[in-house]
Amino acid sequence: MSYRPYFIEVSGNIIAKEGKHYTQDWVAYSEMKSIIDQSIKPIYNPNLHSFSGNLILDKNTRAVPYAFYVAKEDVIAEVGAQGDVDLVCSPGFYPAFAYFDEYIKDIRTSVDKSIDDEIKELYYNGLYVSTFSILELFLCDFLMCGVFSQKSYYENALTILKIKADSDQYKIEKSIKDTVFKVVYHRFDDIKKLFMRIFGFDFPDYRDLALLIYRRHNIVHRYSLSNRDRMSVCYASREDVLRLVETVICFVEEMRQVCGLDLSANS
Repeated sequence: MSYRPYFIEVSGNIIAKEGKHYTQDWVAYSEMKSIIDQSIKPIYNPNLHSFSGNLILDKNTRAVPYAFYVAKEDVIAEVGAQGDVDLVCSPGFYPAFAYFDEYIKDIRTSVDKSIDDEIKELYYNGLYVSTFSILELFLCDFLMCGVFSQKSYYENALTILKIKADSDQYKIEKSIKDTVFKVVYHRFDDIKKLFMRIFGFDFPDYRDLALLIYRRHNIVHRYSLSNRDRMSVCYASREDVLRLVETVICFVEEMRQVCGLDLSANS
């Protein structure tokens, strides 16, 4: 069973114009020899993932954290662009954590903004739901980063998902993505089992998150009305958002330590 990284080919330049972008690696065409030497080039199929011309990365187009980007021309962080612009490569789980840190920081900043009383309920409802969305994205990114950066995890995923190892690259990647992207990442019991089977390590304690998610469900599916009595309105307050944010951060920090990435979240 051969391990195959997830490549994205760009026929022109990769240019970061705004923000930091994280992935497994950035490779310019001039560096392609290093990939050939590692026997990765022979299994790379440029028809799977490719961009014609330049790939512009900004706030609307973010790098895929589990991919290896190969540019036919150059990889550039644009000089003089506004803000902190960078192209960061780090194999393994790190890119999933880096994006989480960035997005959860946005929520923490938004909580402290001055909001008119008449829109507070809707505003904090949105932040509450978005915080859970960030957690779910992190768990999905974490899973994909692991599968496409380490041979043992890749092989475990193929076995668990019953994918034939001799299938072509497109079928393998499509099968993995179709399965992983359909997973409901707030069903923590199911995710715990999946992570244990693929990675061999357990989730942190998620009981607090499981309690807090009921408010999210009522906001998303019931216009904030309780699913218990239909009378109680379950708006999220600023304090509810702050409690959820801190609970999510604690959970992700424990995941970070499990992975050997004992780093504090960006504040």
